[in-house]
Amino acid sequence: MKNVGVAGAGAMGAGIAQVFAQSNFEVILFDVSSVQLDKAKAEIAKNLDAAVAKGKFNEDDKVATLKRISFTGDVLSLKAHLIIEAISEKLDAKTELFQKLATINSAETIFATNTSSIPITRIA
Repeated sequence: MKNVGVAGAGAMGAGIAQVFAQSNFEVILFDVSSVQLDKAKAEIAKNLDAAVAKGKFNEDDKVATLKRISFTGDVLSLKAHLIIEAISEKLDAKTELFQKLATINSAETIFATNTSSIPITRIA
């Protein structure tokens, strides 16, 4: 597995993207809102700055981590080996997103969800 896609750039999605990027994965962070993507980018940079200040990261690690994350509002560019959905808790939105992603990704792509209230069987 070389790359990861994250759908939804809210607090959970941005955090997931950051952790994968820190673990040397190329990450595509998708959201329909460009404002939310900008917020996610700023929050990730802020988190990495805090890690640098605490001595957990150095500046080169921070820069490399940020370079591993691409931010997009185009769902068609969300192609990866693993895709984690972290959008709003609306069943219709989640199933529609997964259906769309299934048509543009390979049969080997692993799809996961970060749902907190919808049973996985309903999304499947």
